[in-house]
Amino acid sequence: MTSPTPAQFRAVHGDMGRWQAIDFEIYEHLVENQYVVGPKIPPEPADRPAPRQDPRPPTGFRPAG
Repeated sequence: MTSPTPAQFRAVHGDMGRWQAIDFEIYEHLVENQYVVGPKIPPEPADRPAPRQDPRPPTGFRPAG
């Protein structure tokens, strides 16, 4: 069973001025769960950008250093 979104909860429960304490508790958890960050999923190999290439081609010249 999926949880309702905060907007769905408000639509079903009506005016917040008539809510009981438990309604606010539930609503608070729904809002918090909306912003939970899950583990980062690594991109698929095809989704990775191509490696950057130097815009200047090699000249064979090495500066003294």
